[in-house]
Amino acid sequence: MPPLEEVTCRMETVIYMPLLGEGTGCWRPVRAARISEDIFKVIDRIRPDESWKFAEDSRVRCRNRIFAGGSSGLEAFQYAVESDPHYQLLKKNERNVFRVVFTDGEEAVVRVLHVDEQYEDFVYELLSTNSDREHYRNRSDAAYVGRFAYPRD
Repeated sequence: MPPLEEVTCRMETVIYMPLLGEGTGCWRPVRAARISEDIFKVIDRIRPDESWKFAEDSRVRCRNRIFAGGSSGLEAFQYAVESDPHYQLLKKNERNVFRVVFTDGEEAVVRVLHVDEQYEDFVYELLSTNSDREHYRNRSDAAYVGRFAYPRD
C-alpha cells in the first residue's frame, strides 16, 4: 500500500493561481493535488504567455476567496514548502554533509549550506559526485543551487 501522502496527492481539485503583470487582480484556475487541509501541490503547467505567482510543481497554501461577480474558490496565497519532506530533511541537516540524488540520476555528496523556503531550493558545496562535472570545478570555493524535485504523475 502506498504512503498516505501518495494516496492523498491523487485527490485533484481546482485552485486559483494569481497571475502577475495583468494590471488588476486576475486568477487562472489550475489543477492541484490536495496535500492537507489548506496545502496543495500545483500540477498544471504554466502557459507560455502567462506569469504565475507560484511555480508549477510547488506546494502552496490556499484560502477561500470570493471573487468579483460573487463566485468563490481556493486562492493560492503563499508557498508551503515547509510541508515537503525533502525540505524538512534538508533543513534539519543544514550545514551537514548529505547524500543527494538529482533528477538526472547524478548521485553526489554535498554539504548543505542553506535551504531556502521561498524559492524551494538549496545551496550546496559539492564534495563528490558520480558525474563528470569537471567544467564546474573552476573554483574550490564554488557553491551550487539545487531545486527540490517532485515526481510527476
